[in-house]
Amino acid sequence: MENNNKPLWWNILTLAAPMIISMTGFVFMQFIDSLFLSWYSAAAISAVVPAGMASWLLISPFNGTASYTSTLVAHYKGAGRGNRAFSATWQGLIFTLGASVVVAMLGFTAGPIFTWAGHDPAVRLLEIEYFQIICWGSIVSIAAGAISGYFMGNGKTSVVMIANFCGFGVNTLFDYMFIFGKFGFPEMGIRGAAIATILAQLVVVLLMLFVFLREKYEGATPLNSAGFDKELFSRLLRFGFPNGLRYGFEMLAWTAFIFFLGRIGPVELAASNIAFRINGFAFFPIVGLGNAIGILVGQAQGSKNPGMASRVTMTGFFLAETWMIFMATIFVLFPQQLFGAFEGDAHAFEFTEIIRQGVFILRFVAVYSLLDACNIIFISSLQSAGDTRWTLAVSVVAHVLFLGMLAVIDRLRPALWSEWLTATLFVWTSALVWFLRFKSGAWKNIQVIEEVWEDEQCGAYCVEAE
Repeated sequence: MENNNKPLWWNILTLAAPMIISMTGFVFMQFIDSLFLSWYSAAAISAVVPAGMASWLLISPFNGTASYTSTLVAHYKGAGRGNRAFSATWQGLIFTLGASVVVAMLGFTAGPIFTWAGHDPAVRLLEIEYFQIICWGSIVSIAAGAISGYFMGNGKTSVVMIANFCGFGVNTLFDYMFIFGKFGFPEMGIRGAAIATILAQLVVVLLMLFVFLREKYEGATPLNSAGFDKELFSRLLRFGFPNGLRYGFEMLAWTAFIFFLGRIGPVELAASNIAFRINGFAFFPIVGLGNAIGILVGQAQGSKNPGMASRVTMTGFFLAETWMIFMATIFVLFPQQLFGAFEGDAHAFEFTEIIRQGVFILRFVAVYSLLDACNIIFISSLQSAGDTRWTLAVSVVAHVLFLGMLAVIDRLRPALWSEWLTATLFVWTSALVWFLRFKSGAWKNIQVIEEVWEDEQCGAYCVEAE
């Protein structure tokens, strides 16, 4: 990175640009989903975010584990052992097979979950329908995490971008056809949106798999490296599963947050759902930047250069913070215009109140966005350095406290302002914790991949014993 006479921030953005574009496209896909469903019915837009978050709550621990292939691949690339990247990717795909069966079975828990949430009966039926379809098709989303990890870890982020954009195009087309019943297809509403999402993810996986199978490294190919590798699979679980569990607890807390908001009323739920979609335009591009930071940190750690990992992380943080300040300003200055795009003719009177509530919510979103960049960048760096156990333990404690505060508010006097204030304070506190952990330097000496050294007695190289 330092040998091309370009400043560090430029090298980071060059690598991150395809990932930022991919995540922006992902936000656009969610935006289109919500936009079409808001035009379809108020109940549909109220149901899609809780159901989507609840399904992702079940999928995220497995997706977080499978996608840790990106860190393993990055470390192998940094260590100059790219052939092991093929094996690491296969372990993620093997893990996907078992994980998707578990999630599919959990899809049958939809009834009790959404009955407990206590949302409006019309909304609850739609939530159950969307949730089950996403869970039953979870194999594609988990596989996407595993296979994209190969390209991300190698810094070939343009492959991920192109595949995702093909998926976004498919999703938009199928959304229109399936939700509204166009071009001879039956009108399926929220069920059509779920089916469109699964088919779009399938396109992404197939495209990346096609490119992956054509890769080569010093004579090695993916097919030559296919199969179960007990030692490498164990590393994937040891470092990746804490990463997935941390992500799962995070999703649990925010899914519960949405459920608690839904108990206040359908208008508050709809306004909050739209606010989350709007917030995605600030949040997800920084997730793309965070992915790039994770790649570079993994490569630096693989080459035993923690100093470079630190410089990359801090530079990435300043880039992310600049973007978040810009987006927070947009949220404060133009809230009515942002919410107005979601208004449909079928429920114009009801949407007037949704906009009023939404303007209020976006002020909180603007405030917590200012430090959300800190959460994204420093977590990405710590996870890619292999500091997954500590981050899991702290994340569990923090999110349990967050859930407890939400439960107390729900029990005493639930109100829109108190729920969103609690969420904002939680985001700010979490940001401080991850920053302090990073600055402590405890992550610098963690060994993610096996140690290799030259030795006459064992041939070309020796591998550390487990």
